[in-house]
Amino acid sequence: MKYKWKGLNKNKFAEGEVEADEKDDAIYMLKEQGITVTTIEFLEKPRKKKAPRKRNNAKITDKELLLFTKKLGTMLRAGLSIVPALEMLQAQNENPSFTPIIEELLLQINAGVPLSQCLERHPNLFDNVYVNLIKAGEVSGSLDTFLDRIIYSLEKSIKIKKAIKSAMMYPIILLCVAFSVVGVMMVFVVPVFVEIFGEAGIELPFATKIVMQASDFLRSWVAPVFFAAVFVFFKVIKKILQSNDALMMRFDKFLMTAPVVGKLVSDSIMARIAMILTNLIAGGVNLIEALEIVKNSISNLKIQVSLDKVKRDIFSGRQLSESLRETKDFPETLCGFIAVGEETGKLNEMLNTVAIYYEEEFDDSVDAFSQLLEPIMIVVLGVVIGFILVAMYTPIFQMGTTI
Repeated sequence: MKYKWKGLNKNKFAEGEVEADEKDDAIYMLKEQGITVTTIEFLEKPRKKKAPRKRNNAKITDKELLLFTKKLGTMLRAGLSIVPALEMLQAQNENPSFTPIIEELLLQINAGVPLSQCLERHPNLFDNVYVNLIKAGEVSGSLDTFLDRIIYSLEKSIKIKKAIKSAMMYPIILLCVAFSVVGVMMVFVVPVFVEIFGEAGIELPFATKIVMQASDFLRSWVAPVFFAAVFVFFKVIKKILQSNDALMMRFDKFLMTAPVVGKLVSDSIMARIAMILTNLIAGGVNLIEALEIVKNSISNLKIQVSLDKVKRDIFSGRQLSESLRETKDFPETLCGFIAVGEETGKLNEMLNTVAIYYEEEFDDSVDAFSQLLEPIMIVVLGVVIGFILVAMYTPIFQMGTTI
């Protein structure tokens, strides 16, 4: 089997791949080469005849994963061992997509494979944070305690996603209504006025001509082609961004500094970083490995690159707060709390405090974004509809004056 590893080779950051029968064998082989391994994960070779692990793409929601974790934690606290607990979860499961995953977990655990290694085979469902906290629970013998930490982390993640969805729901509905109203007016109402103006033979104002041309465009075959071209254009732009790290970094940096939206994005990222670090460090995961897991849990490429630099600095013996501050990508509040934690020896406590702080800031940012966006969209909708009405009724008033 092939494993991907990251670690320290002669006090320098290094990474690569190694083949071994088991993970422990891979770590031992690397140790013999003078490499200190910080993270190592199994790489499954793609098979041509059989699609690799379609189960990882199963439709399992965050809420279902949370419920699974809660039930598992409750059963373990009640005194059940992991196998009977999973068997009960399998019997209670209502999602067909979850059934083969639980079956595979049971087969592997009965074969002597630790739960954390079983979960690693489903990275799309159980992320690095989940797996490493399970691993910490296995080592400490307090699996139920660490399941509580996972539950807390999942609940916070679901809360953040729910807050974003609720903030965007009203503007999206308003936008759909706006497009529908304007579309109906342009496709069905404006042509009626066009016939009236054509029979009257009057000189039309410039605004009326614009609206009539827009109506003709929307009713022609060109409109669907145009909108399809716009859709393809944005898909191509997205592909270009994803394939070009330099452009993606600039875009991600812009997202964090853009007016209104920037604070929303930044607060959500900082809250996630602090929350994950808190759970991992409390679970006994070393700081370098914890930063690697955090990096893989953040989608913002600019922050990922900065965390890579921070990790290398810590390899060299520098303080976390000092390295974070030097990147200039992390707010002073985060760096300040971490510095206090390092000085007092209460880093985990300070990380927990700053996680709560940024969660509250994120909630405030969502409210501010929602309150700002709603009136702007209402005003824009009013201006567009008002412009169409004025453009259509002005010639009618002129006709009345002429008569």
